[in-house]
Order: sequence, then structure tokens, then C-alpha cells
Amino acid sequence: MKLRFFPILLAAFLASPLPAQEDGIQDNRTAMLQNAPSVSKDGKVTFTLTAAKASAVTLSGDWGGARTPMTRDDKGTWTATLQLRPQIYSYTFLVDGVRTLDPANPQLKIGRMVNASSVEVLGATPMPWEMRDVAHGQITTITYRSTAAGDQRRIMIYTPPGYEPDQSAKLPVLYLLHGVGEIESSWVQYGRANLIADSLLAEGQMKPMIIVMPSGHAYKPGETAKADAQRTSVFQEDLLETIVPLVERSYRVKTDQPNRAVMGLSMGGRQSLSIGLGHLDRFSHVGIFSASGSRGTDVLARLTADPTSANAQLKLLWIGCGRSDPRFAEVMKLTDELTKAGIHHTFKPTDGAHVWPNWREYLAETLPLLFR
Repeated sequence: MKLRFFPILLAAFLASPLPAQEDGIQDNRTAMLQNAPSVSKDGKVTFTLTAAKASAVTLSGDWGGARTPMTRDDKGTWTATLQLRPQIYSYTFLVDGVRTLDPANPQLKIGRMVNASSVEVLGATPMPWEMRDVAHGQITTITYRSTAAGDQRRIMIYTPPGYEPDQSAKLPVLYLLHGVGEIESSWVQYGRANLIADSLLAEGQMKPMIIVMPSGHAYKPGETAKADAQRTSVFQEDLLETIVPLVERSYRVKTDQPNRAVMGLSMGGRQSLSIGLGHLDRFSHVGIFSASGSRGTDVLARLTADPTSANAQLKLLWIGCGRSDPRFAEVMKLTDELTKAGIHHTFKPTDGAHVWPNWREYLAETLPLLFR
């Protein structure tokens, strides 16, 4: 695996630009995307790879579906064209069985386990995750020592436009969690959480807030990711006992239950369920993206045992999942249990699978619902 992965990294660092796009293919909002695959205004994306000695090349991405065979011309250039809706997509090529990044595209999705190339398809009007000409917040990285994990860790913190450390007004806080294959910067680097917040704030659709994005992979000293991949207990301790106090010491934030939210995707969704619903004395808003309650049965049992109390404390319980997601049946079971118990919640089934295009849209939909 290491020998096969080396060409992927080499391709990324030796990335060379594609020829300039033809006039009229993209408008001035795509100037920064000149090295990406060609994207037409109607959403047709043409992927290109030069591999003269390859016998078979296929394309896959987080738009879902089976791998797409690419067509070779007489010069050894392989192409495939797909119709995609406005979003940001990661993709890779499979060249004679070897997974490969796009050497002509410097736009990357960086993950904990898998890296990929990425391409952005713009809409007829700007999408919330696009870089727009609006006021922008700041992203700050804080390094701290985790008592729970016994190591040095990082958190990414978004502060909205106009935030000043010495301001008198205090802001609510959202703790936004990533998935098992991601890192603390994923919600910024690929999820575009900061740009989504900037756009919604500029349009007056959401309240100003601090967004805290920690590393969700927390293990006791000596434990390994393989042995502890899905557990939330160490991260819960890190979040509640170290991260929350650190944020509340360092930023002008409100520290009461109505002004704390926790949301996350996949592993982060399970953590949000366990920590958020398990500590309704601390969190009033909980968002669960593409995650089931199968590992939070104790929490759900306590929640459903006293629905009146849970409904009084919960200002928002929002659950979203794609119908093609392998976890969809489990998510449906979770929402059925909540409905039968009388727990107020919103369930948003969507198209798509277990992919970032869904999670960006879930975030854009839920941010305006927080702290109202």
C-alpha cells in the first residue's frame, strides 16, 4: 500500500496546470479554478488524464454511483464527462488498478486516511460555500494539551466578521465535529464551514456565533485508533473538561446551556448524539448528520424515558441522512424511536450517500436554526 500511495503524493506535489479554459466556459468567479477539470456553465465537468501506457482508467467521486470508465484518444489522453449539480466534489482516478490523484489539479481534499483531488461546480447564483465578496470571519488554530488523551492537540475556531476579543457582547458557541476519515481542519478546508457562515451572516440568515472544530480522534495513552476507532468516551472528556473551558476562557462567549450547540457528521454525528443528548444540561441544540443511534442506546434510553424533560431542554434536534447512505435504515430506526417516544425533532432525508456534498448542505440548512 505504501508503494502505491507514493505516486499519489508525487502527483499532487508535481501538479501542473491544464491549458487555459476556452472563452465562455466559466465566469469571473472561477478564476481561481483554472487548473481544475473543465466545468461548463451548465454543470458538465470534463475530467482529463494523460496516461499513454495505461490499459484501463476509471473515475470515481463523491457524487456517488459506480466508477465511470474513461475514454482514451490516440495520444493516450483519457477523458470522461459528467453532469453534476452545483457543489464541491472529491475524485480520484483508478489507473490499471492504482488509485491516483489528478496530477494537473492542485485542488486537494486532505483527510486522515484518504486524500483526493477536488473540483467545484458553481451555480447560476453563488452557493453558500463559495468564496464571495462579503465580510469574512477569521479562522484561528489553537494548540492545547489534552488531559484526557495525554497529548498535544489542535482546534480550529471560527470567529464571525466584526468579532473583537474585548467586545462587550457575548456570542453563542457551536461545537462542530468531523467524521472518522477527517481531521480538525476538514470542516474548513473541504467543508467550507467558515464560508457558509460568512454567506449566511451576510444575508442575515443566521445569528453570529463562534464555531469550534476540534479533533475528534482522542485515545488514552497507549491505545490505538484500531482498538478505539468508534468510542466517544475519551473525546467526550476532552471536549467537556478541556475544550469547552478553554474556549470559554479565551473568547467572549455565552456559557449557559441555551447558547451551546453540538453538531457533527458520521463519527462526529454519533459523538454529537452521545455528548449532546447525554448532557442536555450543557447543550440545547444537537445536529446529527449521517449517523445512527446504534452506539448510543443508553443515552437514548434515558432520553426517551422522560420525553417531557428532554423536550423542555432541547431547542433543536436535527437529523439528516442521504437515502443512498448505508446508514439510512439505522437513521430511520432512530427517528422512529424518537417519534414513538414523543421527542421533538426534525428529520431531513435527502438524495445522495455518505458524502460531503450532503454535509455542506446540512450545515447551510441548520446554521440559521441555531440560537433563535
